[in-house]
Amino acid sequence: MPDSISIFVFFAWLIGGFVSGVSGIGGAMVAVPIASIFIPMHELIPLSCILNVVMDGCIACMHFRYCRVSALWPMLVGSLPGAFAGLFILQYVSGAILQGGVGALLLYYVYWQHTYKVKEARKESWSRGGAAGFGAGLLGTAISFDGPPIGAYGLYVGWQPRVFLGTLGVFFVIRGTMTCALQFGAGLYTPHVLEYAMYGVPATIIGTLCAFPVVKHINLATFRRVLMCIIVLAGSVCILRSML
Repeated sequence: MPDSISIFVFFAWLIGGFVSGVSGIGGAMVAVPIASIFIPMHELIPLSCILNVVMDGCIACMHFRYCRVSALWPMLVGSLPGAFAGLFILQYVSGAILQGGVGALLLYYVYWQHTYKVKEARKESWSRGGAAGFGAGLLGTAISFDGPPIGAYGLYVGWQPRVFLGTLGVFFVIRGTMTCALQFGAGLYTPHVLEYAMYGVPATIIGTLCAFPVVKHINLATFRRVLMCIIVLAGSVCILRSML
């Protein structure tokens, strides 16, 4: 019989899966702050990493044929040392600092969305792709938010929407699986984390699949504005809770 926290996890990632399926961003950014009300950060982050792989796997399956395989290599190579650095942060930094870091990144992400403008597409490169991969590996392993560095790189090189979703989806699945392996080896998957994952995995799949039939009927510009407001609220809550 599921307890109240397990039910809460189910609905948090049901919403997160739907958000990610509609917009391609923001699933974990919505679900993690909600779940942080009841779950300690050192359990919540490994849980989110598991569910991110499931969420990204659903999106990657839908857009796999648009993936730019050549762009994956520098990002994956860069993500490996980033993941080890992120694991060190997760193991040795306090939960309050982690939660504050999550809140600060959420607020910066909204600021970046409103201020960064692509003037012209640039060429893909190993140096910039590797740097983006390192940032994704570090943030993804430390606080489960690997999207901003890779999203910024995708905009920088001017990927079209389907290429963007396909390439990022495949990268996140591979990178996220690597993170899960590191976290498992470090003993971070406690019985509580695995129990919550049993409810979060089906919720994520259902939420993502529910988005596909309705995505054509949603005004994405309006949806993204609402999502940004939600992320600002969630980031503010995380920062306030880290100070208490």
